[in-house]
Amino acid sequence: MTTKISIVYDDQSSKGFITGWGFSAVIERDGKILLFDAGWDGIALLKNLKTANFDPKKFSHIIISHKHWDHIGGLNAVLYQTNNPTVFVPSSISSRLKAEITKFADLREVVDVKAEITSEIWTTPQMKTDIADLQEISLLIQTKKGIVIICGCSHSGLDKIIKVATKFGKVHAVIGGFHGFDKLDYLESIEVIIPCHCTKNKRAILEKYPEKSIKCYSGLEITFE
Repeated sequence: MTTKISIVYDDQSSKGFITGWGFSAVIERDGKILLFDAGWDGIALLKNLKTANFDPKKFSHIIISHKHWDHIGGLNAVLYQTNNPTVFVPSSISSRLKAEITKFADLREVVDVKAEITSEIWTTPQMKTDIADLQEISLLIQTKKGIVIICGCSHSGLDKIIKVATKFGKVHAVIGGFHGFDKLDYLESIEVIIPCHCTKNKRAILEKYPEKSIKCYSGLEITFE
């Protein structure tokens, strides 16, 4: 089964897309279209979605990794355009934000166990970070070659996220913000590495793994079988 992942918000972009501080990706799988995170600027996100030919009304699910502004800023603009999607969030986000989301969507709170979106797509349990009152979730997708991880900022530590993912199978790819992750040897066994927004050691990762790492930018499309 083919999985297509499109980056639609990042601090780098290709022609026709708007650059912004934050992250968002669209996942197409088995007839479903999912949005992971929503960047900061809702207007920019909607324009990027239009450029990439995505209609928010067709989003079946939205996954929010954590409550930081550069991952939820565009959420309200997208929700106004949707048709009652299911939204997954860490249970630790504010009650006010949860209440706002429920005006437009079916809210699902992720606690200490994985949340199943489809039979082959899950979130991680919410994971603690080194920031007080902040927990986050990542997305796990089963493919023929292994698990594809999509992460927001990896505040809980990319190595810890990968460790959780390995409980469900071999990790094939990791995509998203890696934050200050510097244990680069930990990525040795991973076959596709795409460091995006907020990755402090992006250049070092690209230089260490030139044959299997890919530069991230809005407009990038990646397909996994």
